Amino acid sequence: MFPTIRTVRAPEESARAFVYRVLSMYIRELFLRPGEKLVEGNVAHALQVSRTPVHDTFSRLIREKMLQPAPRGAVVPPLNPDAILQLIWMYRTTTVAVLGELYNSRPASLEVLEHCVADQYKALRSGSTVQMAGLERVFLTELYTLADRLPVLQALEYTGTDLYRLLRMMEDDRMWKFIVDCHTDLVQGLALRNHEEAVTALEAEYDLFIPLLEECRYRFPDFFQSA
Repeated sequence: MFPTIRTVRAPEESARAFVYRVLSMYIRELFLRPGEKLVEGNVAHALQVSRTPVHDTFSRLIREKMLQPAPRGAVVPPLNPDAILQLIWMYRTTTVAVLGELYNSRPASLEVLEHCVADQYKALRSGSTVQMAGLERVFLTELYTLADRLPVLQALEYTGTDLYRLLRMMEDDRMWKFIVDCHTDLVQGLALRNHEEAVTALEAEYDLFIPLLEECRYRFPDFFQSA
């Protein structure tokens, strides 16, 4: 059954762009869970579009490995633990390089990163852990933008959504508090031009992701590919 989450199509948005935006967001945010089957006709009816943009979007999402082909539709793929480990390595390595560029370029202001951290703490105080994966993504976006490396982050995101889906499963506010504290230390390191402090904070965050993967595999075994 396609989820009945309220979704509004923008006035100038094409049907194809609308369907892609909705389906990719539903998959990332786990509104569509791993193993869930989608039927073209049901999705078209739910989103009030014809089947053609749905069919085209299914094909695109299959190419992007966000769906797997199935008779009369597609299936949301399980998370791939090996792919997640590779993504952790790629994000860690690339973001360390971004921190090096920010150290060398000396940005005039880190206010945008400070606002990101403040928003994360605010969400934690309100108990909105469901927002935290998205806010983590915003923080990374602003960090890469500050270094003029946003296309690099977009390429990483195109590689796969499994790391984001893993973070979306994490509901432990203590773990998220640790990550936001790492962001605080990272920004402080950049502000003080202490490259080692910034990198250490980043490494501490990504070190957490590996035990998180094991915990989520234990709690949600049906969400992951079997060994």
